[in-house]
This record gives sequence, C-alpha cells and structure tokens, in this order.
Amino acid sequence: MAGRMIGPFELGERLGVGGMGIVYRATYVKTGAPVAIKILSPDLSQAESLQKRFEREVAILKKLQHPHIVRYYGGGKLGTQRFYAMELVHGGSMETYLQEKGKLPWAEVLEIALQVAKALEHSHAAGVIHRDLKPANLLRAKDGTLKLTDFGIARDTTATALTAAGRTVGTYSYMAPEQIRGKPPVDRRTDLYALGCVMFEMITGETPFRGDNAGEMLILHLQEEPPLPTSLNPECPKPIEDLILKLLEKEPDERPFDALSVQVSIEQIQEQLTRPVVQPVATQEVEQPKKKKKKKKTAAVPIYERAWFLGTVLAVLLFLATIPFWPASEDQLFAKAEALMKSEETTDWGDAYKLYLLPLKEKFPEGKHAATVQEYIDKVEMHQAERRARTNANKGRDAGSEAERLYIEADRYEKFGDRVTALEKYESMVNLLKDRPQDRPYVMLARQRIAIITAAGGDPVDRVQMIEQSLAKADDLAIRGKVIEARTLWNSILTLYAGNQELEAQVRQARQRLSEKSVSASEEKSGEKVD
Repeated sequence: MAGRMIGPFELGERLGVGGMGIVYRATYVKTGAPVAIKILSPDLSQAESLQKRFEREVAILKKLQHPHIVRYYGGGKLGTQRFYAMELVHGGSMETYLQEKGKLPWAEVLEIALQVAKALEHSHAAGVIHRDLKPANLLRAKDGTLKLTDFGIARDTTATALTAAGRTVGTYSYMAPEQIRGKPPVDRRTDLYALGCVMFEMITGETPFRGDNAGEMLILHLQEEPPLPTSLNPECPKPIEDLILKLLEKEPDERPFDALSVQVSIEQIQEQLTRPVVQPVATQEVEQPKKKKKKKKTAAVPIYERAWFLGTVLAVLLFLATIPFWPASEDQLFAKAEALMKSEETTDWGDAYKLYLLPLKEKFPEGKHAATVQEYIDKVEMHQAERRARTNANKGRDAGSEAERLYIEADRYEKFGDRVTALEKYESMVNLLKDRPQDRPYVMLARQRIAIITAAGGDPVDRVQMIEQSLAKADDLAIRGKVIEARTLWNSILTLYAGNQELEAQVRQARQRLSEKSVSASEEKSGEKVD
C-alpha cells in the first residue's frame, strides 16, 4: 500500500482493521502532516446499509470536538470507496499497553478513567452513545493522553436509527445487559458499564467475565455478579473497587447517573487516596514510679464474647453470604424460564431459550421439569423456524434446508386454499423427516398444521372443483377491473399446479388468461383498439 494515493493523502503502513474499515498511517501531501486514514473495506463498499453507517460515523466525528476524542480532519469518496482522515495518535492502543503491562497502578487507572469519562460526557451531551468502549478503541499518546476512537457502531440519538430494534452490537467482554437484551434501550449508562469493564481490566489484568464462547460470556453479563477486584489484586483500594462495582450494576438505574458524576467520584477518590496521613504527635510524659499492681480476679466472660462462639457465628455468616453465588437450582432456572415463556413478547421467549431452557436441558436432562422444558424448547424453535421460512419466502431467498423448502411449499398450498394438497404435503414431511433430529422444528410445525386442518372439519373440497372456483373468482375480479388480484390468482395456479396432469386444463386456462391480459395491457399502452 505504500505510495498509493487516496485523495490528497499518501498511504503508508496499515495500522489496524476494524469491523467496517481499514486504518492506515498517511501523509497529507500539501503540508507533510501525518494523519490516520480510515477506508471502508472494498468488499463492504457495495452494501448500502454499511455505506450509510460509514457516513453516520463521519457525521458523528464532525460534531465531536474534544481533547480526548480523535479529531476529524475531512473525508471523501474515490470511485465507490469512502474514506476519512483523522488525528494520528502515536502511542498505540490501550489494548496493546495492557498486554505489555498486565495490570496498572491504581493512580494510573484513575487518571485514564477520568479522561475517558470526560470524553463520554462530551459525546453524550451531543446525543452520541459509543456502544463499543473497550481498550482497543482507546488510543494512548506518548504523553499519556487518551483519545476515544471508532464510532462505527455508535448510536446518534438525534438521528435515524440504523440498527434494527433488538439487534445486539458491541464487543462481548464489555457489553451491558441491556445492550445484549435490546431492552431497555441503550443510553449513556450503557457506556458507563463498559467503562466499568475497562477499569476492572486495568486494575486486575482480566476482564470481569470470561467464558469459553460468546453465548456463555453474554449469559455471565446478564446473570452473574463480577468478582471483587480486590480478590484479583489485593492492592486495589476499596474506593476504586466500590466505583467499579457501581458501574457494573446489572440495572442501568443502579449505575452512576452520567459521566459527569463518574468524574466527580474519581476526583474525590484521587483526593482521598493522595491526602497525606497526619500522625498524632506523641506527648512526652514524666516517668512516674511504678506501682505494684494488685492481681485482679478474672471476671466470667459471657458466652457471646467467647472465641469459639464468635468463630461459629462468623462461619454461619460466611456460609449464608455465599448462598447467592451458588449455581442456580433446577427449580430456580425453570421458574425464570416459565415466567418469560408466558410473555406475549416473542423476544422474551428468545431470552428464556438462551438463558434458561438450554442450560436446563444440559444440566438437568432427567430433571423433574425435563418434559416441560422440551415443550418450551420446541415452541421457541418452531417459532424461529417458521419466521425464518416465511421471511425467506417473502424475500424470494432460497430455503436454508430441504425441510424448510418442503414447509414453504406446503404453506403455499394452504394459503391458496388447497387444504387437500397442503395436508398431503405436511404428512409427507412428517414421514420423510421424522427421524432427523436437526429437522425436528419443521416436523413439529407440520404436525401442528395437520392438527389444525383436521380439526377444522368439513368435507374437503375436491381439488379440481377448488381450482375451477379460483378461476371463476379471477375472471370476476378481472371484469371488475381488479386485474392485479386476478393475475395473482392465475399466477398462483401456474406456480402450484403446472406439473399436475389432473389439472392440465385449468393450468392452460390460467396461462391463457395471463396471456390475454398481457396483450390487452400492451395494446392499451400503445393506444391501439381491437374491434
């Protein structure tokens, strides 16, 4: 890339790669000034949504002018490739710095956190929630100044949202519970939770939660309390630990009100921890002749002051204190799952599925709630499969599996009104796929539709008769000028029955009607009349 020009900038070495773009060291040719250039990845340049997101990032940076936020210099477009120039920070990222140092002295942690809080205060005042605060997005100048960067997934509360409701964005190790759930909506306190994660990592050398995979990590953020920083670093002062735990509260309302209040807390802690300790001045006493002390009788010590009694009480208290940290029992997990599954909001079903139902099935496969847990899992997986199938069908996408394709096909017959064929298709699905565990959701859906169609009762309408009725209805719609509705019916007949020999005459009639209407539309457009 060395020597390549983009606009008025000459590109140098690559500095990093993000979710949307590549960052290069560059030189502004007119003045020789060093800058950093972020370029939208070529393979993403064709995606309109990502182009808009890149433009949104530029718009956000334009209105954020602060000593602790990277400065925007200008941007443009070269062909289909978008780019912008920003301040070049020479000291590398906090991520690299932490990898070198392991953990940081508490005084440095407070100074860094104070700078980040100031950046967040400015950003939030402008209506911008960063949503991806982490060490990799904190650049460190050689003099120790911190710069917040990468507003690629930031949310501008003053502009139109680009992220779908309920969509999870961010980095797993630093994501607040509401960011994972998608509710309540993210706000300034979401960034404060991430700041708590960063402070925890700086003081202990570890992130608050560590899991074997993304799902486990997210569950820890949602359910588990973080370990005490002092348990990992005994040198962490108690006031810093208290602030970190306050930032890491699960409920947004339990966290500090805003970034300004965090600044005030940090400054108070700095003053408290650096205040000199005044030693009491020892007064010189005149030595008095020692008097022989009389031997006193030892008073009987009450039982509640005896060492063995106090030790027993302490042991009981410690035992009770650890109870909240015990793994949740089957009944506890099931109660939480059941409450969510009774909700009318299907997003709550998804939470129940990920957070409770799957862990229940894994930990208690033969538990007393196992049958109900499986019913709930089937319910969620059926809902997800049906929504996925209908979305693909409506958008003209290919089915994700053969089971999905068969279900979409049967569903089309049912929607058209051909219950006979739909029933045949659903029954064939069950017979064909019933021994395939991976297709269980679609088999369950097919069985559900069979039950509904059967329960509707009544004599099934003869297939030929049903198609004749549909043709008659389409003709009537066309006569009344509702050509689009008529064409929809004729097209459906062609799509569903083109290969059916029994209905060959009806299919031919539908094709003829479509042809006639096409000719009529063409003549009407050209202004011709047919006598």
